[in-house]
Amino acid sequence: MMTTKRFMMFMFLAVLLTGLLSSVIGVAAADQPAASVTTDAETAAKLGLLLGDGNGVNEPYLSKQTTRMQAAIISLRLNGNLKEAMAFTPASNFKDADKAGKSNGPILAYLKQHSELGWSGYPDGTFHPSDPISPQQLYKVLLENIGFHSGTEFAYSDTLAFAASKGMASIATVNLLTNAHLATALIEALAVPNVQGDSFFVALQKKGVIPQSAVLPQGKGIQLGSHKELGTYLTDNNGMTLYYFTKDADNINACQGQCLVNWPIFQSDELQIPAFLNKADFSTISRADGTKQWAYKGYPLYTFIQDKKPGDVLGQNVNKVWFVIDPSAFKGMAAEVKSYQIDIKQFSFGTEPLTVEAGSKITFTNYDEMEHNAVAVDSSFKVPMLKTGESYTITLDKTGTYSYFCELHKSFMTGTIIVK
Repeated sequence: MMTTKRFMMFMFLAVLLTGLLSSVIGVAAADQPAASVTTDAETAAKLGLLLGDGNGVNEPYLSKQTTRMQAAIISLRLNGNLKEAMAFTPASNFKDADKAGKSNGPILAYLKQHSELGWSGYPDGTFHPSDPISPQQLYKVLLENIGFHSGTEFAYSDTLAFAASKGMASIATVNLLTNAHLATALIEALAVPNVQGDSFFVALQKKGVIPQSAVLPQGKGIQLGSHKELGTYLTDNNGMTLYYFTKDADNINACQGQCLVNWPIFQSDELQIPAFLNKADFSTISRADGTKQWAYKGYPLYTFIQDKKPGDVLGQNVNKVWFVIDPSAFKGMAAEVKSYQIDIKQFSFGTEPLTVEAGSKITFTNYDEMEHNAVAVDSSFKVPMLKTGESYTITLDKTGTYSYFCELHKSFMTGTIIVK
């Protein structure tokens, strides 16, 4: 017969073992780090399609606005003519070529000489090198590099629709393109087949623009779709809509049996995401049967069996528990709100852009003797005038790049907040 002392020791070990097993099970079901997530910017840099500035393809570079000059240089790199353009001796040039800088003068002259490349400029003989480029203009350039010609295969006015039919739509609704959007448009284009049947990636390899040894990331990707009523939403790399299930908030395995037949899980060993989305928002969860499923901001991702083609959103609001995901507004599962500090010192907000998560709190504190404030260029926020030692906190819920300035010293006191 077991003694009381031995029995108590046995019970202690049993409870300890149960606790350890519960802990292991809990870890297996929780969100796991998404180590196999690659951004379009990382891929574009690795392939040599984006070179960045003096510090490479980093956050400050990706947050910069994409100009016509930059898009033209990218276009020349894609068709293998950049070196020739850089060494071109201009006989004539655009009227405003001086605005592009001395090193870009030969490039503009080359484009003027070779109007068949699609960069003929404006009727008055100008190029406007520093102007922002629109999604329509950028997609036109990429389509023509792939081998589709405006005025032949598609009308310029139909550029966005034609690009979408080829699987290029993630930046179609963006008002102000940054280099992060440029990276995503480039990677989208690589999968598009040309009239000969080669993917643009293979065509670039044949031209020597991309090394023969280069490979694209395997697995699935995240893209963005657009709907006139639902706005922008997440899709897979084939354009099929991704959904979240509200009941997963209480039980991560709420969808079982026939539910999983109707709502297949989104799974892949690797994941490619747009450069303007945050890698930290993507993770994998382990389902009860051990399969891995991708999640966005804590919610597992699914497709819908009744969606038959890209652009279908038949799963939206099914039983009032299934919904598409707009990454600019989606909160995800409840998480700790992060806080960031911007110290105003020596008439400066700091030298580097501040990168934060959507929903974060940002506190401005003035340490100067002079009063300062912070006003967003797009009027999305305005910090009141702060005296020495005073603070003010704002919350930015939507993703994007927010440039701001001090009203009293706007010529030199500027800053940038990148919300992902």
